[in-house]
Formats: sequence, structure tokens, C-alpha cells
Amino acid sequence: MRRIFFCIINFILLQTVKTQNLVQNGSFEIHGNLDCVTCPIRDDKFSSILPAWKEIMGDYPLICDCQYKGDKVAIEKGRCQFNKAMPHHGKSMIEMEYLPYCWADEFKTRGCASYIGTSLDKPLEISKIYEVSFWIYILPSLDSAYTKNIGFNLYPDIVRNPTGKMLEGSNFLIEPVIYNKWYQVKWLLRPICNLQFLVLGVFKNKNGPPVNSNGHNSRFYIDDIWLKSVENTDSNLAPIIPHCRYAQEDNDKLPTEIKGVTCFFETNDSTLSMESMDALDSFAVRAKQTSSAVFTISGHTDNIGSNHQQLSKARVKSVLEYLAKKHNIPTFRFIESYLGDLNPVASNNTESGRKRNRNVLIQQTDDEIADVIYRNLLLNTFAGNKNQAFKILNIWLNVSTPQKKIYVIFDPRLSLLQSDNRWDGVVKNIKASYKMLPKPQMAFMLDSLGREDQKCRTLKTLVENLNSYWETMDSIEKRFDVFYFPDTAYTLCTLRDAAHFQSLQTIIGNNYWPKISEVGKRPVKSAFLVLVHTDDSTKIAHYLPIVKQRCQQGEAEWQHYVMLYDRLQVIRGLPQRYGTQYKPLKNGDLELFPLEDPDKVDQWRKELGIEPMKDSN
Repeated sequence: MRRIFFCIINFILLQTVKTQNLVQNGSFEIHGNLDCVTCPIRDDKFSSILPAWKEIMGDYPLICDCQYKGDKVAIEKGRCQFNKAMPHHGKSMIEMEYLPYCWADEFKTRGCASYIGTSLDKPLEISKIYEVSFWIYILPSLDSAYTKNIGFNLYPDIVRNPTGKMLEGSNFLIEPVIYNKWYQVKWLLRPICNLQFLVLGVFKNKNGPPVNSNGHNSRFYIDDIWLKSVENTDSNLAPIIPHCRYAQEDNDKLPTEIKGVTCFFETNDSTLSMESMDALDSFAVRAKQTSSAVFTISGHTDNIGSNHQQLSKARVKSVLEYLAKKHNIPTFRFIESYLGDLNPVASNNTESGRKRNRNVLIQQTDDEIADVIYRNLLLNTFAGNKNQAFKILNIWLNVSTPQKKIYVIFDPRLSLLQSDNRWDGVVKNIKASYKMLPKPQMAFMLDSLGREDQKCRTLKTLVENLNSYWETMDSIEKRFDVFYFPDTAYTLCTLRDAAHFQSLQTIIGNNYWPKISEVGKRPVKSAFLVLVHTDDSTKIAHYLPIVKQRCQQGEAEWQHYVMLYDRLQVIRGLPQRYGTQYKPLKNGDLELFPLEDPDKVDQWRKELGIEPMKDSN
């Protein structure tokens, strides 16, 4: 009750504060309903829930409202911890995150950070002085060094971050770093070019943040963001920083926003008007400037009649056919949704409101084009459109990364295509991606064996991530799920592991271990995974010295060697040396197997270039 009281008092106090803040909704008090405070709000839905703000990357940030009744669930999951931090003012704050390691291949940096961004009320005037400030509450973390890289940056245009990379910035980082309390950070800046888009988060630069493989989530809260012009500056404040966000500061330039379009329709009609055609012509020019940009397209109706789903689908079809026929913009660049009379933008009680609701809305999304193409591939396969599906599959093979191509062979959702005689051409295309390697056939066979090995482990998730996934549309769509075995069949994984080892011996022989220079890193890792998953100590002992020799030649990774060494020790009932082996407990936790010498373990790891135990757990 005491917490709710202060939450309400904060909200009342905030309403009395008025100033010329160029940041709209800077205290996050205006937001829509939170159906689940712990659920990530993706893509354009974030802006509809939190007006004026955009999420620039990934599953964060989270909107933390202290009046939300389900906050106990959030705290149990380590999110929105109101028992530690109440909003600085009002009822809402934003939870941000930094993760020191991201395993996804497509990310441009090893670290992952959440970002929020907003367009200012008006562009900053060149040479004028502005004060930027916000309040921050930092939770203690096992990876506290990242905190020195918390801050903001300003851009000339709205930016998007489809690859999930960390953004660069060094001019506006917080100082000092204080834990477990709200405090305000401020900067003075003088724009020397047009700036109008503000982004907050954790920024990378030559000094950090440090990355590692321990994967600890670090979280902090932001509230009360201000950006205002100032006439008289405080001499005790930091010096005035001249600033312009030049495009060349990023090696991989951030794409700017491509403005979408809304087409309106007459009652119970899906015919494009002249005004809609003109709007689509203008949109097509913008869309063609960035061929890798992809979009959502959603059909809407008013509440008159009963054929809302079919009518919204017909309207989407009219728009896509127009763009394809007149402008040669392929439909696979769009994620389609048919919302009917759901989510109206205006009241259906008036004709003017119903007119606004009869529309098709196109908006840019940060999904990768390869993922959107794969989604359309699956939808055509599900519908039995094999000819179109093969066309889209060939396009996907041309735009996808070589590392992902092999997953197509292991996608059970494509069984309709895999039984077609044209599938041989698909496999031939995939094998061709290994042809630059000295031993392409071995590379392909090892990579395939590695995918088979992972059917009992991570392959399901990796294959499901080939396609764009939209929770609002797909959460009840089971066709997008991947299944390799019935639940009971996972008990056979040990037998499968034994069979995979026999296949490995067939591929590489008894006295050979593959080289990175001959087959690539992932096929070598595949061989390691198959070997480390066997329970036969004699087999591991046989290959262990060969793997060590490859490591000494720079043709294998020492991480593989130390894990094989420790695995062999554990199977033999002996203490491990490098501290890589854990046993699962009934409560889901992991317990480290005994160490040969706890005082020397980090020294032994360091000798092989492996990070210390304290940084790897």
C-alpha cells in the first residue's frame, strides 16, 4: 500500500511541472495498456503503446508502470523491480538492458544493448546551446564496466537498427556511476549541424564496453528526460560540447526511416482510388531507394457488415498487386496481416471515423529481408503453392548468409518441397556455398552432421528463427513451429549421439581431425560437438591428442580441447582441470564438477587463452 501511495503522489507531482521540453512524453507517463509488463513490445507496436518513442533494437526496453497490478510476476522474473527502484517521478519509468555477449551470427557486435529513440519537437538550431538531462537508477551487476558507456546520442534523422548492432557514441556518457539510487546526469551541447532524433542506451567506442561470454543481463532505469535550450549556463556544469553526428562515424551506416503510406477505401470496397495510387507511387520511389528495406502491410475495415477479414485481405491484395505490376516491387518484401475491424484508429460511431478505419497501412519494419522472404516462402508452402514457393526459395538462397543456407535441408516445414524432384537443385545450390574451401565435400558432410547432432538440442530454435515472427499474428499459428521428435523420443538422443560418432569416424577416419583452413570453423565445431557428446572415454582419449595438435597449429579452438579434456576426466570419475563441466540439478541449476586445483585453474586457462573462471560463469 505504501508503494502504491508514493506511486500516485509521484504522478500528481509530475503533472504540476511545466517547462519547454523538446522531448515529448519524456517521463513515459502517457502509454497504452500493458497486457503483460514482462512481455517485450516489438517493432511499431512499441510506438503505439508508448507515444513519441521508438525501440531501436531487440526485446527491450520495457515500460515499467508502478500501478500495473501484475508487477509481482515482473519482479519474480527480474524485470521492473519496483521493490528496488520506484519511478523517479510519476508512475512510469523505462527499464534498459545490456548483455555482454550475443550469440546471433547476424549481430554486428558481440555485445547487445537496448535503445529508445524519439523525434524532438523541432530540430536543434545550429550554434544554440542546449541542456540534455535524464535521471538514472543503475542496478548492481556482475559486469559493471558497461555502465561507463551509458548515455545518449543525437542524429539528423530517424534511425533504424535492423541488424541489432551496438550504436557508436563517446561524447555524451554518464559520469559519475552510482548504484542503487536515482541521480540526474546533465550535458551542455552546441549543435553544429541539424539534429532532431535523440537515442538513449549503451554505446560502443574504442574504450568499451567490454564483452565476454558469461551472458549476465545488466539492467538500469531511465526517467524524466529533458532537452531544452538555455541562455545562461552553469559554470559548474560540464563544458559545452560542439556536436554533429556524421554518417562516417559508423563503418556500417544506420539506415534512416522510410516513410510508409496509408490508402483509404470506400465502404465494402477494395478498389484503389486515384489518391491512393498517387500515394503508392510516391512510396514506391522511396522503397526502391533501399532494396533491402521490408515492410508490414495491414488491412483494416470499419465495423459495417460482417466480411471484415475477407475485405481487409482483398484490400491488401489490391495494394500489393499495384506495387508489383506498376513498380515491380515484389510481394516478398511485405509481411501481410488482415486485421478487419480490430484495432480501429478512430471511432466507428461517426462516418468520418469509419472513413479513417477503412485503410491499408504500410510501415517499415526492422526485420531482415531474408527473414521476411523466408516467412513468405513458408506461407506459400503451407498454401500448397509449390511453384511460387520454389521461386521464393531461390531468391532466399541468393540473399541469405552462407551459414544459414544448410538449415533449409533440416526444416520439416518444407517437407512439401523436399519431396519434389526440384529439391535436388536446392541441395546442389547449398553445397556450392562450400566450394571455396579446400575440402568442400567434407565441410558439407560435417556441417550436416552437426545439424543432426543439434536436433536434440538447439536446432529447433535456429530453424524457427529463419523466418520473421510476429507475436500478435503468429502466437497461435502452430504451422510455424518446428518439431523433430515426439516428446518421448528425446530419450533416444543418447543412441543418436552414438550413431553420430560412427558417422564422424566415417567422414574423417580414425587418425585425422579436420582443419579450420580446410573445412571452416563451424564444420570443425560440428566434429567437436559430436565427439564431446559421446560417453565413450576411449573414443575421446583417442582423438584428444590430435585435437591438441590442431590447436597448436592454429587449426582448432583451444576451447574445444579444454572441454574435451575435462569431459574425459569427468567420465573417468576424476577432477576436471579447466572448469568447463557442470552437472544439472533437479531445481534446474548447474553444479560445477570437482576441480583438480581451484588455485591454478585460471592460470591453466590463461596459458591457453581461455578467459578466467570468474568471467565465464
